[in-house]
Amino acid sequence: MATKVLLPSISFISLAIASSLLSCTLAFSIREATVADLQRAFRSNHLTSRQLTEFYLGEIRRLNPVLHGVIEVNPDALHQADAADLERKAGSLGGRGPGYTGSPYF
Repeated sequence: MATKVLLPSISFISLAIASSLLSCTLAFSIREATVADLQRAFRSNHLTSRQLTEFYLGEIRRLNPVLHGVIEVNPDALHQADAADLERKAGSLGGRGPGYTGSPYF
């Protein structure tokens, strides 16, 4: 008799893998990381803006139905994260200071 196996969505799997990799690769909890911790991870190529943004978008999807704290998510967030990664790779901060480049914020 054949059994059905329900597979989680790819986005959920990606988020779970990214969260797991970030937690294992970095010596800190991504949820408790300071801006300085994130910037060190960016500089050491252990974290990209895209990975961080995907993590936060996943947290918003997970928590917002209960907390109702986010009214709108920027539809260009991942594009902006990719642009920040390219700027960082090129050594350009695009006129912004080093503290927040590539870090999503509310």
